[in-house]
Amino acid sequence: ETYGDGDIRLTVEQNAIFSGVPDDKVQDLLAQPLMHKFPTQPANLSANLVSCTGNQFCGFAKIETKNTAVAMTEKLEAALDVPAGVRIHWTGCTNSCGQVQVADIGLLGTQAKGESGMVDAVDIFTGGAIGHESELGELHMKGVPVTELYQTLEDLLVSKFNAVRRAGSEATPALT
Repeated sequence: ETYGDGDIRLTVEQNAIFSGVPDDKVQDLLAQPLMHKFPTQPANLSANLVSCTGNQFCGFAKIETKNTAVAMTEKLEAALDVPAGVRIHWTGCTNSCGQVQVADIGLLGTQAKGESGMVDAVDIFTGGAIGHESELGELHMKGVPVTELYQTLEDLLVSKFNAVRRAGSEATPALT
């Protein structure tokens, strides 16, 4: 209410809209600490990132999603120049609260066999779309361990979404 009409609206893409903010209060609102944590002009991947709450807050989720999604996105943005928005959606289980089926890249939490037992993994879907030309994504890869996911996503962004590796970002190590 200090800056606008007191309403905050959330979109289906998990964006927040502060309504009724007059022009003369916009800069004061943007100076608030919250706006530094959640910038109004994020990079292309961050701007389109969606995640369910993951196993931190949901008993159905098979993997942790939110923190992993943010860390993975920050790493990808540091290594790649992504010329357009790519919608990457994470969901921890088949309930698909993160709507992986309509994302450019959808990541569905699962478990896969690792060297010493079961590990957190994702099934990767690509090609989902919303709007007038909506489509459901198709399975691209199955059971990719989260520890190996970074390189897979980097390669996918370069090959299918015209991302360009920044100087010095070749052979980036996996997310641990």
